[in-house]
Amino acid sequence: MTLSNRREFIALLAGVPLAPILRAPVVPAAAIHSVELEEPVPVVESHGDTWVPTLASDGNLYSPSDDTYGFRRATDSNIAFNRLEGANPMRLQGTTVNPMLDYGRSALEGADGCTWKSSGCTFIDGAFYWVVARHKYGETSGDAQLRQTAANGNIIRSSDFGRTWARSARENMERPMFPGRHFATPYFIHYPERRLHDDGADRYVYAISNNGFWDNGDRMILGRVLGSKIADLRGQDWEYYTSGDGLAASAWTTKMEEATPVLDNPGKLGMTGAVYLPERCRYLLIGWYYPAGGGKAKDACTHTAWDFYEAPKPWGPWKQIGSHQFSPQGYYSPQICPKFLSRERAFIWTAGNWNDPKYYLLMVVPIEFR
Repeated sequence: MTLSNRREFIALLAGVPLAPILRAPVVPAAAIHSVELEEPVPVVESHGDTWVPTLASDGNLYSPSDDTYGFRRATDSNIAFNRLEGANPMRLQGTTVNPMLDYGRSALEGADGCTWKSSGCTFIDGAFYWVVARHKYGETSGDAQLRQTAANGNIIRSSDFGRTWARSARENMERPMFPGRHFATPYFIHYPERRLHDDGADRYVYAISNNGFWDNGDRMILGRVLGSKIADLRGQDWEYYTSGDGLAASAWTTKMEEATPVLDNPGKLGMTGAVYLPERCRYLLIGWYYPAGGGKAKDACTHTAWDFYEAPKPWGPWKQIGSHQFSPQGYYSPQICPKFLSRERAFIWTAGNWNDPKYYLLMVVPIEFR
């Protein structure tokens, strides 16, 4: 008889309700105290940046890429959508599913002086949800540190594994879901197992966004939407964390400008997301930045820093547990893959210095938890 079966049998004999036992965490929460990175490995024939590994129901990983040729020079686009297959996280094979031509060729600017770029991506109940927004490069953004600004975020949806998407680029331009910069770069928090636990993820989809920068943002806020409403793609359905117990309705507001940062570290929070580690009952997030300032500052692209944060809840408290610097590779936009997770190990997807082809592609970095 397995441990699970013995628990159920004893509970029945004692007259204890079974549901609370079945919903208990399999393992107690285990904080991460430090991390150690291993050598990055390139994914062959890839090109671009801002990779966001997303696990779908077919068992494969999917990811956006920005300023990209996709795989095997399939396109030259502002954004593209790709599938990655393989049982070995260090030996993945990629295919570009959709070059997203409606969003323009790489670096193509509109009348507003901005380009389309993407941030978060997730897969929920048979559909992908992907965030796109208007970005202005650091040379023309007006930011004193030459940071790349982001505004007017939108969520698009695909129910056919990325072949087609709604809303359209035109609709996103004319009627953005998240006007302004408060919630322009949301990344969905990834849950490798959609199961009941005490953080409300059985009902809500969470996303975390900085204050409207691709690089070197200042602070992060947390948003959420009911899982039953995310497919409606309506910005007014979202609410934002203010303070207190995130399970209480009073901890949330419908006004994004009233949100309280869950993480505050000026100039050191490029757009990024978090993943839930089920074998530790903890959340892990990687903040990143260019020590020289914005990525378009002189020689900034050759040197980046990553700060690792962990938390017991999506709303925190977030605690820094380590950091790492990369030079001359300048790896940026690191995201933790929600597949191949274990209690002691995970894999990070990133890309590096866009001026050097050997770094400007999808790189996989193993990470050990201590």
